[in-house]
Formats: sequence, structure tokens, C-alpha cells
Amino acid sequence: MAFADAADQDNEKPVKPVILLVDDEENILKSLTRSLGRLDVDITTASSVSDALYILENTDVDLVISDMRMPGADGAELLKTVADRSPDTLRFLLTGHSDMESTIRAINEGQIHQYLTKPWDDNKLRALIEESLHTRLLEARNQRLQTELVSKNQELEELNSSLEKRVTERTEELRLNARLLEHAFDDLQKSYGHVLRLASSLGALREPGAAAAAELRSSMAESLAEALGFADSDIREIRDASLLADLGNIGLPDELLNKPLVEFDGADMQQYAQVPVLAEAALMGIPGMRHSAAMLRSQFERFDGSGYPDHLSGSSIPAGARIIAIVRDYTDLIRGRFTGEEIEPQQAKAELVRQSNMRYDPAILNIFCEECGAFDTENLSEDASYLGTDELEAGMVLAQDLYSEKGMILLRKGHALTSELISRLSHLQNWSGRTLDVAVEKQTDITKEIGG
Repeated sequence: MAFADAADQDNEKPVKPVILLVDDEENILKSLTRSLGRLDVDITTASSVSDALYILENTDVDLVISDMRMPGADGAELLKTVADRSPDTLRFLLTGHSDMESTIRAINEGQIHQYLTKPWDDNKLRALIEESLHTRLLEARNQRLQTELVSKNQELEELNSSLEKRVTERTEELRLNARLLEHAFDDLQKSYGHVLRLASSLGALREPGAAAAAELRSSMAESLAEALGFADSDIREIRDASLLADLGNIGLPDELLNKPLVEFDGADMQQYAQVPVLAEAALMGIPGMRHSAAMLRSQFERFDGSGYPDHLSGSSIPAGARIIAIVRDYTDLIRGRFTGEEIEPQQAKAELVRQSNMRYDPAILNIFCEECGAFDTENLSEDASYLGTDELEAGMVLAQDLYSEKGMILLRKGHALTSELISRLSHLQNWSGRTLDVAVEKQTDITKEIGG
């Protein structure tokens, strides 16, 4: 596909998506061409199924829009052939209200993505095409990320003989997660949400506990935005940006990541001040992430104007950034990122209140203080038991997400363990030489009786 190829061209001008219009009526083709002329696409036309098949054999096409009723082979047969030969090509069917039987056949055999009725609405048609092509571009970029991940693992394998033990551990960890991602890719569509999760995991790769903190931070930001009455689209952007608040940490050295903020000297702060700028840069090329990138850039601004990098103050700081600052510092205070010592949630909340109107927006902070008690800040459950891999049994259910030492997620909360999974976890523990403490749901007496 031309569009998919464009996703791999980082330093060259992207190739325009190619749309093939198929209809035996010349006026329909002209009308469609006129309507789609406003889009940044290349359009080619065919007046018969045979002409369309010839074009498809010699051109990379991203989207086929075909009429149903044509002399000879109809649109359903054409789209079925397209589905067989080029399953990644988007397929739209153009039909009249009386063609429902043929439309059903096209859906079943041609696996069409959308069907349109005559007459069509130009604005809706253009919006539908833009959305479909945009989704296809995201899927192509996800595929590129997977390919790059596999390639990087191969490079690391070749360097194993000369690298230190620490690099070897990271290599094996990435290989394990690559295999888990491959299984996930078989079951899940490549989506915008998956890109966010992957980016968040990369941001937390070298900082134990950061991945769990990111999940909690994102959940709190979403609830806070809802309580403040934000629109659904704004809530999603704030939630996503909160999940990626640590993305800029990728550019920091290990010694700085493991150092409490109160121990930073001038040189340390100069480096740390680059975090929001690096986070913004990382998202700059991702469609639809412009607002989230702006929030990440402004997340260290202070309400009184003494923050960085742009010294914004008050309402000139994006509202999402003001929310991120509160939930980020709340989780970082609890897990000891500020002083090196973990503190209780109530102490963290009191510290935020003390900085109200200086660091934080007082109106947003007041709402947060009302809401924050509803969150499990320790990511622990009273109904959880912590077991070593030799104590695990098939059928046990994870009480919380299971992370590796470096913060990459291995298994999700609620996942039922199997003998094969337990064996793989035991192998990972033996290989790394570090004990895995796995939180599983406690069995009540009733549960034990049923299981026994």
C-alpha cells in the first residue's frame, strides 16, 4: 500500500494515499472525483471491473470505492477479489437503496469496510475517508514500531558477547516483551491506544515502579478532568498525556533517574529541565497528539509563573498541564521521588495543599483533594497474597499488574495463571537471579472448598 509505505519515510516527503473509483457511469466518476479533490490524495478511476483489476495489479491502492451494479462482474465480486489479493486495501461499496441483497453479499464475501448509498453527502464522505485513511496510517506506523523492535533485539543479540551483564539483562527483557507483544498483536487491532501504552512502557523502562505510577496517574487525571466538567475529547487527551508524563525521562542518565529531586544540584536541574521539551518532541510527529504534546511541555510550569520551560502562569498554562502537575507530584511524593523516602497519601496531599497557588491551581487542587481518596495509591489490595514463583498454582488470578524489575508490564491484573505461564515466570526469575513477588487474589474458605 502506498499509504503504508509512506509511514516508513521519516526523512522524505510522504506519498499521498491512492484512491481508486470504480463505476460504469462517467458522471458518477466525475462527481466523486470533484468531491474528493479537496483531500490530499491521488485519485484514479476505472469504468469497469476489468479496468479496475488491471490498475490494482500495477498500482499500490489504499482505498477502492466501487459501485455495485456494473456490466459483467459486479462491485461485490470486485471487492471480494481485492480482499483476497490485497487485504490491507480499504474497500467501500457504493450502492442504491434497492441493492440490499447484493450489499449483504458484498459484506460477507468482499469484507467491505463501509458502504455508501446514492446520493451521498460530500462532507460525510470526505470525513469518512479521512478518518479511515488516518486509522490505516496509525496501523502502518504500529507495524513499523514492531518491526523496529524486532530489529533492535537482533542488534542487541549480536552485541551480547561484549556487553556488560546489565545490558544483557535488558536485552533478554526486551526479547521477552517482544514475544508477548507479538501474541497481543495477533489478538488486538493495532490502535492509537496501543501506541500510547507502548510509549509509556518505554518511558518507564529504566525506573522501577514508574509504570504502575503512570497507570495510576492517568486514572486520577481522567477522573479529575471528568469532575471538572471537561468535554470527552479533552478528557481523553488529558488522560493520554498523563500516561506519558515520564516520556521525557528517556533522555536522562540512570544516576539522575534514581536520585531524589531534593539532592539535585544546578547541573542536575539543568538536565532535568529538558524532560518536558523531550516529551513534546517525542510526540510531535504523531497525528492527533498536538494538544497532549503541549500539555507535556507545560507540565512543570507553576501557577505563580516560576516554573519552566516557558515561565507561564495562571490560566495561560494549559488546563491539562495543571492537572498533570498535581497527579504527577502526588504519585511522586508517595513513592519517594522527591526526598528518597516514601510517604503516606495524606502527607502527600498536605504537601500539595501547602504549595497551592504557588505550584498548583487552587481550584483544581480543591477538586483533586475531594477525589483522590478513591484511588488505591499503593497499587495493593488487602485481598492479595504475595507468592514466589515456586508457590504459584495454575488457576490463580493476578490481584495486580505484574511488572519486570525495569517497569515493563508482563501480565495484566485479572489474568489467570497457567502451568506454562508459571514455568516461564520461573525461568525468568532463575535467569535474572532476582525474586519475582507475584500478587494473586487470596482464596477465601468458600473458594478453597470449591477449588478443592
